[in-house]
Amino acid sequence: MTIKKSLTYLLVSILFLQIFSSCNVDPKEKLAEQIENTEKQLFENNSGVIDAKEAANMINLYTSFTNQYPEDERAASFLFKAADISINVFHSPKTIELFDQVITNYPDFEKTPQALFLKAFTYENYLNDIEKAKATYELFLKKYPEHSFANDAQVSLKNLGKSPEEIIKAFNEANN
Repeated sequence: MTIKKSLTYLLVSILFLQIFSSCNVDPKEKLAEQIENTEKQLFENNSGVIDAKEAANMINLYTSFTNQYPEDERAASFLFKAADISINVFHSPKTIELFDQVITNYPDFEKTPQALFLKAFTYENYLNDIEKAKATYELFLKKYPEHSFANDAQVSLKNLGKSPEEIIKAFNEANN
């Protein structure tokens, strides 16, 4: 066999192996890789402002992974990241739904207390639902009284429904 034929055979074999191996890529890892690449694009190519369409795409990727692979060790983190993007871009009931999924499906996840606190924060500051904010802050304090956000939850409860002017006035009166 000539060298040219040997090289051609080798190149064809390598190409065949690459095509064959790319067909056997684990779909879970393919989705995780897509998430990683999209995260890089989303967070590296912005100037502090995230495009709503790109944010929605990122949230969809995170939730797709979590829905398909709920037992994967990355699922809780991806779901929390989806809620985090949602709270920062959309401030919507979808944010509450995502935080609820973290709280319900991953009660032992290290960021579950934060999810509960941020759920209350979303009710208070974005959805203006004072009653649900109050109930959620109270639940947070009951479940996590020693958490680093406990003081913030107490302050939030104390100031629920007050305007910034009322809060400043009360603060000034307390310090006089």
